Amino acid sequence: MALVVQLAQQSSSGDPLYTGWYVGLGVGFLVVVIVVILVAMILMQASRIGNQALEGIERMDEARESSLAVWDMQQINASFSAIWRSAERARMILTERAR
Repeated sequence: MALVVQLAQQSSSGDPLYTGWYVGLGVGFLVVVIVVILVAMILMQASRIGNQALEGIERMDEARESSLAVWDMQQINASFSAIWRSAERARMILTERAR
């Protein structure tokens, strides 16, 4: 406590030695404040990007679920083609036996 009082008395007397210290502390404080503001802005942007990424993942899942019917149709087409080929072979065999 006595040190604070002594510093306050010396600074009021206009001692140039302590004026430099106060300027240095002021500049240091200003730098710290600027860094804190920049870091806060970066963290806010990172949070926004994270939220947008989660929303994008949800939409991609919805799109995948919506397009599952297309993949099912491809399987149906493959099964239908196999049945069609088998029916053609059976018809060929039956027509050959009928001759």
